[in-house]
Order: sequence, then structure tokens, then C-alpha cells
Amino acid sequence: MTMKKFTLFLLGALASQTAFASVVINQTRVIYPGDMKFVSVQLVNESDKTHLVQSWLDEGDPSAAPEKIKVPFSITPPVVKMDAHSGQTLKITGINTASLPADRESVFWLNVLDVPPKPAGSADNYLQVAIRNRIKVFYRPASLQELDSSVIEKVSISTSGSHACLKNNSPYFLTIPQVVAWQGGQLKQERTDNLLSDTVFIPPFGCALVPDKIRSGTQYRLTWLDDYGAKRFSTFH
Repeated sequence: MTMKKFTLFLLGALASQTAFASVVINQTRVIYPGDMKFVSVQLVNESDKTHLVQSWLDEGDPSAAPEKIKVPFSITPPVVKMDAHSGQTLKITGINTASLPADRESVFWLNVLDVPPKPAGSADNYLQVAIRNRIKVFYRPASLQELDSSVIEKVSISTSGSHACLKNNSPYFLTIPQVVAWQGGQLKQERTDNLLSDTVFIPPFGCALVPDKIRSGTQYRLTWLDDYGAKRFSTFH
């Protein structure tokens, strides 16, 4: 491992969050259609200083060192200096996507590490803190269309004793931040009364455990995120 790579990775481990990043990703998720040679992701440096940016993909382990990760994609440029108030396009290219399942989506993570410049006149022992943005990248086989409300019709509730889960009988990953009770076309509870304790992320043909107060036979309104990260609403039971 080179000292440059080690330093960038260490800084990323110190601060992996998005709240105060100057370099931001202009989307909340990336969809990579299987019939595309590459997809582009736009970065913007919102600060008035030049920032160093490192980008890489991983398979779900945020602590994995970039140079040790093997994914069926390449990303260019992996390291770049971004001038103040400038943009930068990242290019994600598939290099071995034939190894991925052809009947369902696969998920990876895009990491963008923002390293700010060292302030002029700072001490030699100045601690430089980098901020890492991390968003999902969905590889979608060419046989699958854009995610739409018809996919939610494949969501069901499975209960066994005191356990309940949301079953995803579709080939798509589903992100569901909210479930509320629905009765007679009206909300049974206030919109803020979310029956989920946390957002659930359900893999294709998988199941996510949910609070046992969500039971089969009851109608609910489900909030789900579409391909653009926008909230959509559907009823199910």
C-alpha cells in the first residue's frame, strides 16, 4: 500500500458521513442498467477551496481498504483535485458484469472521500479530517425494467409466531422507510406514526424482519424509494 492510499483511507475511516462534506454527489443512488457500457456520476465542490477527492466501489464493507477490494467495475478518475465551485464526472464502467446474477439486481457502494486542504499557517501536527459520502450502486440486468409501483404488489407480510417479516418477491432491491396502518381508505394513525423502527432494505426474493405489530390480513400504506430516491406510496396487506 502506498503512503498516499493509506493516508486517504485512514482519513476516510475517521469521518464517514455526509453532513459537512464540501464535495457532494448529485444523486442519492446510482442505477447501472445491464445494457450500458458505463454510467456517469456528477460531483460538485461547493467550497471556495481546491479539494482532493478519492473514489472507489465496495461490496458492502465500509472498512475495506480500497486497494484490496475486487468488484466487477472500474471507476475513473479514482483520485482527482477539484477546484473551488467546480464539477467532476465520475465514470463507472463494467469490466466483468457477466459474473453477476442475470435474474436479479446486485448492489455495490460508491465511496467519495473529500479531503480538504490544510489551512495556511496551521501547525505541523494539524489533524486533517476527511469526509466520506457513500451511496448505493444497483446493477440491474438488461432484462429488468425501471422500478415502478407494480413491484410493490409483490411485497407481502409473513408471520411465524411472534415474528413478522416483509417479503420481497421481486428481483429488485427495495428500500422501505415507512409503514403505516390503513383502513377504509383513511389513515388509521397519524402519518408520523411509523410502524417500522428503522428503514428496511430488502434484497431480491428476500425477507426483512419487522415489528410483530405488522401482521398479515391488515391493510397498510407503504412508503418506498424509487430509482431517483424519491418517496412513493402504495397500499398492501
